[in-house]
Amino acid sequence: MTVFLGGPGLQSERTALAWQRTAITGTVVMFPLVVVNARMGLWLMTALAAVATTAAGVLVVGVRRRFRQLRQQDPPLSPCGPMRLVAAVTVLTAFLGLVTALLLIRR
Repeated sequence: MTVFLGGPGLQSERTALAWQRTAITGTVVMFPLVVVNARMGLWLMTALAAVATTAAGVLVVGVRRRFRQLRQQDPPLSPCGPMRLVAAVTVLTAFLGLVTALLLIRR
């Protein structure tokens, strides 16, 4: 393990990258759900999926602020906000995917 002088290592960068990957995955998964639900006429599910897709996109862009802060070695922001948003997007994606799958099986 390499020790970096003046810093705790790369743990913060790895965490920010993990958040970004999760947000990108949420966007990729939610886009087809939006299309399928719109074609099935499930407008509430389509709206929820669109909100989750937008939140995931905001997360992808928002991680850039975290990277900038890590480069400047400012006091770190609390990770609770982004972690809650990642968790909310992930849970909403899983829920909408499950409901869509069940509705497709019923048809």
